[in-house]
Amino acid sequence: MKHILLVDDHRTFLVGTALILEKHGFCVTTASNGADALERMEQTIFDLFVFDLKLPEMNGFELTEATLQRYPEATIVILTGEDISEHYDRLIDIGVTGFLEKSLGEQEFIGSLRLALQQLTVLPIHLARKLRTKESRYVGQVLEAGGANRTLSDKEVAVLKLIAQGHKNKDIADRLYMSQRNVEYLISHLFEKLGAASRQEAVMKGIELKWLNLNV
Repeated sequence: MKHILLVDDHRTFLVGTALILEKHGFCVTTASNGADALERMEQTIFDLFVFDLKLPEMNGFELTEATLQRYPEATIVILTGEDISEHYDRLIDIGVTGFLEKSLGEQEFIGSLRLALQQLTVLPIHLARKLRTKESRYVGQVLEAGGANRTLSDKEVAVLKLIAQGHKNKDIADRLYMSQRNVEYLISHLFEKLGAASRQEAVMKGIELKWLNLNV
């Protein structure tokens, strides 16, 4: 019997999903936050980890990283109701096996988890289609700074857009599932790439270099 650690802060969803998993022959341990999840890991060996992204205090990104630090071969699936297309690269780089939507039907949900247990990546088809054209959207987005060609990463572009929309660091961190410290570091690096000394100047440079448009 495969043992799953299911982590979600919505109790109704957590209990309902655990019942479905148990009905299909899985042994399930639940946790409602990252700290509880890490404590469960100290007590039990799990075959599969299923994490929500929006968790209190420690988000799904941080929990995934903490889990893989402890168990580098862990199989982790992100189960979320959020659009994760902007976060796909980061999650894959961290070491996530797959992505499932909370709206998925019971049979598809169980079938996807069984695939993940076989070390096969699972993800929604609409996300796969977005990824199909992702490279073409960003190809050629190169800026010349300090005499060298440099590119902005997808994450830096996302941060720059949020800065242009007037969001503060904490808002940006919440929207991109990052810690505020990481956002501050990323903005500092972004300013360096753009040769900007302020948020306003970064936005102006972004518009000038066509990373942003006036309707952003």
